[in-house]
Amino acid sequence: MPEFLMRYKPGLKAQALEMALSVTALASKLFEMEVAWEAREFDDCFGQPDFVVTGWITDNDDIYRVTVFLVQQKILTLMRLHAYKDQTVGCWWQRVKGNWGDDTGLLERP
Repeated sequence: MPEFLMRYKPGLKAQALEMALSVTALASKLFEMEVAWEAREFDDCFGQPDFVVTGWITDNDDIYRVTVFLVQQKILTLMRLHAYKDQTVGCWWQRVKGNWGDDTGLLERP
């Protein structure tokens, strides 16, 4: 499953969440699957755009080699549409190798 982290500068939460929802819809359409995401305000930082999407998709078989470039370009264009002229945006999407696992706990609730 693809996922991304939307980071944003302080005071821009509402705008960032609106942007993240649009990014999710576009990425889901382009990857043809559900996309997970998280939004987080920057802590102390220097040299970062006002809004940054850092995304990744597990691609052990190089299936998304071309798609990931298209996704990155289209998301960056979409982010520009949600930003004001004095705001900056950035997008970095990568393919990663790996295996995802999740499970439930074994303890019974009291």
